Amino acid sequence: MLRLSLFLLPALLAAQPALRVVQGDYPRAFFFRSSEGLAANAKISYEDWEKTFARLMGIEGKVLDEEVPGRSARNIEFFTRFKKQHPDQLVLLHFNGNARDPRYQSGDFFAGHWLYHNGARILSDVPAAPGETDIRVEDPRLFRVNIGRYKNANEDIGLCELDEQGKPDWRRSEQVRLVSVDAKNKTIRVARAQYGTSPRAFKAGKAYAAAHVTEGPWGKNSHLLWHYNYCTAAPRDSKGRTCADVLVEDIARRFRRGGELALFDGIQFDVLKHRPPQVRQGRGPDTDADGQPDGGVTGGVNAYGIGVVEFCRKLRAAMPDRYILADGMDAGNQRAFGILNGIESEGFPHLRDAEMKDWSGGLNRHFFWAREGKAPVFNYINHKFNEPDPASGLPKPPEVPFSIHRLAFAAAVFTDAAVCYSFVPEPEPGERIGVWDELRKGTEWKTGWLGKPAGAPVRLAERQPELLKGRKPAPAPGDGGDTVFRLGGISPGGPDVFVTVTASADPLKGYPQEVARMMTVSLGNQQFMSWVNQREFTAGFYFSEAPATGAALEIRVEGTEPVRISRVAAYAHPDAIYREFTNGVVLANPSPRPYTFDLDHLFPGRRLQRLKGSSRQDPKTNNGAPVGPSVTLGPKDALFLVKR
Repeated sequence: MLRLSLFLLPALLAAQPALRVVQGDYPRAFFFRSSEGLAANAKISYEDWEKTFARLMGIEGKVLDEEVPGRSARNIEFFTRFKKQHPDQLVLLHFNGNARDPRYQSGDFFAGHWLYHNGARILSDVPAAPGETDIRVEDPRLFRVNIGRYKNANEDIGLCELDEQGKPDWRRSEQVRLVSVDAKNKTIRVARAQYGTSPRAFKAGKAYAAAHVTEGPWGKNSHLLWHYNYCTAAPRDSKGRTCADVLVEDIARRFRRGGELALFDGIQFDVLKHRPPQVRQGRGPDTDADGQPDGGVTGGVNAYGIGVVEFCRKLRAAMPDRYILADGMDAGNQRAFGILNGIESEGFPHLRDAEMKDWSGGLNRHFFWAREGKAPVFNYINHKFNEPDPASGLPKPPEVPFSIHRLAFAAAVFTDAAVCYSFVPEPEPGERIGVWDELRKGTEWKTGWLGKPAGAPVRLAERQPELLKGRKPAPAPGDGGDTVFRLGGISPGGPDVFVTVTASADPLKGYPQEVARMMTVSLGNQQFMSWVNQREFTAGFYFSEAPATGAALEIRVEGTEPVRISRVAAYAHPDAIYREFTNGVVLANPSPRPYTFDLDHLFPGRRLQRLKGSSRQDPKTNNGAPVGPSVTLGPKDALFLVKR
């Protein structure tokens, strides 16, 4: 096992150079969890592993066992050694932010720190006995067998006494595992004294059983993961600590001097949600532990989402100089703006959008986080897509054309985001893990080859005649929970309309000021989102199926607190974008129709050529040939060009 001198460690930390993936040249790219999987493979030496993963600008992966058993055996040593050898490369911990394997170092957590579904009163006396016990319950339908990703897991259940008000008292509890359900006789059979607990006696009518809210298991050898209860009204332990308090200390201690992750640059929380799973089939999360499903809402506010923000705030205070990121691919993820350094977009625009329908929403989320992340800002796109397999129901990668891959990479360099990928290209001879042409200048194998941006990305629609001529949307009736504006009479004459909305808004009442509000903009049958907060922000919305005449634009912002819209503009043009760099140019066409870029007009006097790419990727596009005065991109495509 690798050991670091406590005297050497502060010097190492102080001497760390700037991370290339955060401050270096574009495109900024690093390896995702393939680094984790190969590190855990006992057949692969460190030398072979390092040779594979030193080729980009860093690595991210699991080195703890909170989700996948066995990851700590070699991964901590490999990742730490890699950081010592490559101090300018990123080493980032991947950690489940929603849930945890209860078998992994969960002893500091109190029973009430976990999230349970609403449960049932126990109707029979329960002896303090090991082994299996049949327990009569008020409603056996609240307990499930054959659940989880592989439909072969039974639920874990918490048993506890009821207090004088008839509410669960998790200070007096036991954890059990469900064996079977007898709905006819209102009985559940459980295996007693699980997860480090001891069998307790419970009296009929004065005790309670509730199933854990779980996810996964995310591997054949993994366990159901128990959800943390981040709700601000959740139970506290005997020391007055919330679940977030315990989790913060559990994480931060590992990054401190002498900790096992002391040389890591930070942590990325996978699936850290703004809301818990919602009510389904008669049950749902009981975040305030009163025995009733509440979906995270207590006192009229989303106390679970607020608790997530406060958890991030506490972790930031405990780890002020580390990178802290979390999922941000859609509106359901955390909203700790200004606290986190940035987000992972798990798939771009999101995981289930291989057709790039939410191009605008994806860009808006990244542009907003690029402005609102805590400095130094670090956002990245994890290039992947999953779709359910009709046969197994399990997610699998869809067949995706090279054009979609390029479009995702273009979105990254437009929004100053880095790229990692789970969608791996075919490796070259002798490679374990392939690298995309666009990330390494094809066969020249040069990372950061684009250099520095020459300016901001240019949306060519905004160079077209503006349709609204200063007209602004008017307030319109909402549904009582949103603020709505409408503007009619938009006639683009064709299917393409690009709209910009410049707006700001007061915080939602009862929420931390960091919690931005969701804004959606609709035209015809298409709708896209952005975020809005106290600082004015301009979001873009590309509608590729707009009515030719008489279209109505609707802007909807969650909450009824004041919203200020200073400008709305519309252009009858697709959202074609280019960005120039020191050594190249990136073009993107998110339209479902071809688009021609006039290169002579955009880059007068500049000669450009295509990448010379791998024969195993897309040699027809990346053929190394010069490009002429114009270039036409097919539907939903992008192109990385080299300055000659």
